[in-house]
Amino acid sequence: MKINQKISVFIFLIIFLLALSGNNMLTPRVFAQNTDSPPKIVPRTVLVELFVQEGCLTCPTAEFCLEDLAWEYGTSKFILVQEHLWGDGYDTAETNARYNWYVGDSKKGTPDVFIDGLTKRLQGLSCDCIEGNYECYKDAIDEELTRPSLLEISASKTIINSDYIIEGTVKNISDIPLKDLAVCGMIGKEGDESGLYNYIQDIFPFQNMPTILPGKTFSFKFVPEISLAPESEIDGEEEVLHLVIFVQNMETKEVLQALYIE
Repeated sequence: MKINQKISVFIFLIIFLLALSGNNMLTPRVFAQNTDSPPKIVPRTVLVELFVQEGCLTCPTAEFCLEDLAWEYGTSKFILVQEHLWGDGYDTAETNARYNWYVGDSKKGTPDVFIDGLTKRLQGLSCDCIEGNYECYKDAIDEELTRPSLLEISASKTIINSDYIIEGTVKNISDIPLKDLAVCGMIGKEGDESGLYNYIQDIFPFQNMPTILPGKTFSFKFVPEISLAPESEIDGEEEVLHLVIFVQNMETKEVLQALYIE
């Protein structure tokens, strides 16, 4: 067989095989790859603000129920802060101003509970019995815990010359831009009596955040005005201070996420 004939037969065989395979041999194979990583899931930490006043006859019931729930849930799920009002000896200018910012011209009175800001407000008591109020608060907290968090807060504290320095970041872990947000924080003391579980001494100024795109972060830094007391002033024991950072929508006044700093 001549060389030209062999070449023709070889070419014919190649064309025949390509026809059988539907020309797949000439088509690059593309394997689908799932490059999208699943969205990060960050559990929600609920911030509960209990506004009270010394001498309020119904405040002890709210204090007892919420303090018990705070021990039950732990600070990874539920952070309780108690903000005193109206010159009762434990109030501050910041706690009074925050309450006025929430309430405005609407009805005021204690106990007044704000769950994740204005997400839910429970003023007064739901009933006369402790058990009923306990269940009411618990149901509201459980409902809020089921909501997905759109943010992840990371923060740490440094103590220099008895002063706290708090630094951290806020990350948008959702798939939508987030706007009208500000990061804030509180520092509270721990007393021995009910109503002084974590009573707020200082509320940090809001740090307004620009619109945060998905996956982006915002860095913050706070230097609280309150300082650690010298050991001699507290009978040689280390003073217990509670640090809380949270992100709040300045338009709706809803708290999107909170973090307790150990």
